[in-house]
Amino acid sequence: MPGLSDRPTIGSAGASARRGDDAMFTWTPALAVGIDEIDAQHQELFRRAGRFVKALESTDRQEIGILLSYLRMYCVTHFGAEETWMREVKYPGYAAHKAEHDRFVKEILALSTEHEKRRGPGLEPMRVGSWLSGWLKDHVKASDVAFATFLRARTG
Repeated sequence: MPGLSDRPTIGSAGASARRGDDAMFTWTPALAVGIDEIDAQHQELFRRAGRFVKALESTDRQEIGILLSYLRMYCVTHFGAEETWMREVKYPGYAAHKAEHDRFVKEILALSTEHEKRRGPGLEPMRVGSWLSGWLKDHVKASDVAFATFLRARTG
């Protein structure tokens, strides 16, 4: 999975983020993995990501920091739940899946560091929105669907 710095800074997704359009973070049934608990967590993750990116358009650095922390904590909670489930069912793709989660958390921590720079330029909604939306959708459609497929086959 590409990192934040690998994502383009221009394009339709970025323009959407700049306008505050929530469409890039709208969870749709096409993103469902077919396991209610995981799908509900993904819906919440998309809501939090959308709120965070929309807040980037404001000038309230404290609000942005709070929403970034809120997003980070939910990711850690959600990823932890998925990883526990994967270990319990002995999912063969566990190591690769966990590595994706770890890279994502590292990127979120880098965003926190970037945001906390007092005289820094702040976080760019277009760049962050494109990366975050792309990562979430790519991860759900590939890695999470693969895990859910394994889980359903295993639990019958």
